[in-house]
Amino acid sequence: PWKHLGWILTETMIKPQPLTINNDIKTLNDLHKLMGTMNWVRPMLGISNHELQHL
Repeated sequence: PWKHLGWILTETMIKPQPLTINNDIKTLNDLHKLMGTMNWVRPMLGISNHELQHL
C-alpha cells in the first residue's frame, strides 16, 4: 500500500489513514493543529461549512 496526503492507496481500495485527534489544547499552536485536522477531515465526514460556523 502507498500513503499519500493522508490516504492509504491499495490496488483495490482507497481509505483514510488512521487519525489521532489531540483534544488537550493548551496553546494557540495546539488549537491551530486541531482546526487544521478538522478542516482536513471535514469533507470525509460530510460536515458543512455552516455547521462549523458555530464553533
